[in-house]
Amino acid sequence: IKVRNTLKFMTEISKIFRKNIDTNIIAITGSCGKTTLKELLGNVLRKISSVSTSPKSYNNKFGVPLSLLNLKHSDEFGILEVGMDKKGEIDNLTNIIKPNVGLITNINYAHAKNFKNIKHIAMAKGEIINNIVPGGTVVLNADDNFFNFHKNIAIKKKIKVISFGINKIANIRLINLKKKKNKYKISININGKNKVFYASCNFENFIKNLLASIAVNSIFRDPLNIDKNIFDKFKFPTGRGDITKIKFKNKKIYLVDESYNSNPLSLKSAIENFNLIKTDNRKYMILGDMLELGGHSKVLHRKITPIINSSKIDKVHIIGNHIRETYKNIKPQKKGLILKER
Repeated sequence: IKVRNTLKFMTEISKIFRKNIDTNIIAITGSCGKTTLKELLGNVLRKISSVSTSPKSYNNKFGVPLSLLNLKHSDEFGILEVGMDKKGEIDNLTNIIKPNVGLITNINYAHAKNFKNIKHIAMAKGEIINNIVPGGTVVLNADDNFFNFHKNIAIKKKIKVISFGINKIANIRLINLKKKKNKYKISININGKNKVFYASCNFENFIKNLLASIAVNSIFRDPLNIDKNIFDKFKFPTGRGDITKIKFKNKKIYLVDESYNSNPLSLKSAIENFNLIKTDNRKYMILGDMLELGGHSKVLHRKITPIINSSKIDKVHIIGNHIRETYKNIKPQKKGLILKER
């Protein structure tokens, strides 16, 4: 179909398509963790119904309409990622998809160059609540600093709120986590009742995604009936903590790939997750710049240094310009090479 403006046409036709499907749309936004949560939630919901998810990280003005148009009429659930780098974007995108459920993973300095402060980022992420359909639900991270801020917006708009968390009281809350052979036994309180799940990972961001998935499930069915092994053997999307074994000159190297993106929260999580990996081998880290931070860049790069210094990482190598602010005050014994691009 030949049109004058491809993006405008695709946006308008996707709005019409949305009005003509009965699919329950779940829109996920937040500063980091959107794609991994989308994949985890998709895996869980596929056990009970027909589900489509947005491909890769299709979360902008091009990707969201494409993802919506790729849903099937027979799908009971559609899980879409919604991203932004400036005010108003999430409002525009969620106005297209009109989600039944909105979910905010967390608020941090990702794509911060167009924002004065973190409160403005929280306000922009909160735009998702504006377009949740009447009678819909927003799922919020009780551990996030802006939980009450977003909760109050939802209450004013008469949108139901379901919370998940590790450290704070929430509808879906972690009780404890214990190692059992090669798995982790995860005890969770679900609206006052306890349930055990098993998983092969104990990373904090994974546990929060697990809790968020249960929270979304609780909207549509009794989460106490979910299979206790449903989260086991989940495969992380490429570049988000997946581990590969490499043979190099008769040596075995385990590569932990966190290369997809870097912002203060995702980098902090990557360092903490690296710490949790038990090994007798030395741990090396190669860090590049955290981009799109604007005037916040120097301060935010410096804030990573204490996290590295208190970690069990042996050497930190860097490549880039902004990351030198992190490197300056790293403990001498942890300082590695300053690499140059060819």
